[in-house]
Amino acid sequence: VAVLSSDGTEIASKGLPITIDRIPEKARKKVRQGEQLTGEHTGPQGNEFLYHLAYFKAMDWYIVAIVAKDTIYAPALTLIQHVSLVAGSLLVVSLLITFLLAAHAIRPLRLLTQKAQALAVEDFSSGRGVGFTESLVAGLPVGQKDEVGQLAGAFAHMVRALDENIRHLVETLAVRQRMEGELNAAHDIQMGILPPPDSAPEAEGYHAAAFLEPAKEVGGDLYDFFAAPDGRQAIVIGDVSDKGVSAALFMSMTVTLVRYALADGLSCAEAMRRINERLAENNPSCMFVTLFIGLFDPHTGRLDYASGAHCPPFVVNSDAAVPVRALTDVSGPLVGAMEGMDYEDCHAELAPGEYCLLYTDGVSEAMDENKALFTEGRIVEVLDGLRDASPEDVLKGVMKAVKRHRGSAPQSDDITMLCFRRTVTQKA
Repeated sequence: VAVLSSDGTEIASKGLPITIDRIPEKARKKVRQGEQLTGEHTGPQGNEFLYHLAYFKAMDWYIVAIVAKDTIYAPALTLIQHVSLVAGSLLVVSLLITFLLAAHAIRPLRLLTQKAQALAVEDFSSGRGVGFTESLVAGLPVGQKDEVGQLAGAFAHMVRALDENIRHLVETLAVRQRMEGELNAAHDIQMGILPPPDSAPEAEGYHAAAFLEPAKEVGGDLYDFFAAPDGRQAIVIGDVSDKGVSAALFMSMTVTLVRYALADGLSCAEAMRRINERLAENNPSCMFVTLFIGLFDPHTGRLDYASGAHCPPFVVNSDAAVPVRALTDVSGPLVGAMEGMDYEDCHAELAPGEYCLLYTDGVSEAMDENKALFTEGRIVEVLDGLRDASPEDVLKGVMKAVKRHRGSAPQSDDITMLCFRRTVTQKA
């Protein structure tokens, strides 16, 4: 800071010396006109300065204040350097602390990942026990109170629950496979009780065939054909009130009782009465069977039968002008439901060439996807187109129509059919 006269004499100064020639003439002219100048100036050596110039007219003095920029900026630069150093140090320390915290937080997550990968390839059905399961959750931070601890606890619970559920599933599957094996054996036994579908006795003027398709492994439908002691052909078909193993047992009892009753020479109605008494006397489940027992004489075409509330058979003539007729006579109620029931004998005649179709309600009540029944009317329509067919072809034709009606709907009931024809015999 200096006070200079207009001729360059230094009146007073402080700091570095200032000469009048360092003040540009243009600037001196402006301040003499009353202006005060503030600005920047570059010295001969390239140093930059800030200056303030004023003129004191009464004394013809110039008042000059000059300061080097370096003098002003040096503390700020020093401060910036210190702040930068501190900030950089803090950043390094923060990054280090963040890394350590992240590593600490990620360690259990990485362990969880390894356990999950081990879980994905583990065989829980190996039966290695609880120790094996605990080895999968060992080391997990289940005791932590944060979200990682909660996740680890949930994972450990999932592993234990998965192990328990799979063990139960394996046990259930083993039981199921054992039951399926037993049901398959029961199916074989049941089919062994009934005669093969194509094993009807060979007799002059008589040809028969049967078909049975249970809805489950074992069912409650039955059929039978054999030669009675008096030479007539026994024809039997029935439908037990349930399905499954219990129905199969009830069915086997019924078949056995029918064979013994007819072997004793009883009529169809007498056989029905005896069978009803035997089934009803020890029947806590109140099961019953709809039963048709027939004795057919191929020579005369006479069919003696008893129907215990069974579906009415259809008789079909080879002549299209003769309508299909149903044997609607009922001998008595359901068999096996109550003791003391009475049954009556019924009779029908089959002309040469006519055949009779017996069936269970699994045919007439077969349902499609919309629960619509096949009905007895459709059976008549199918039979009307199979007048000259063999018993085997009749069964195939009816079953084909049932499956076409059923579509993709599952089989809801056992399906059983028996067809026999009075064939035309050649005279000698």
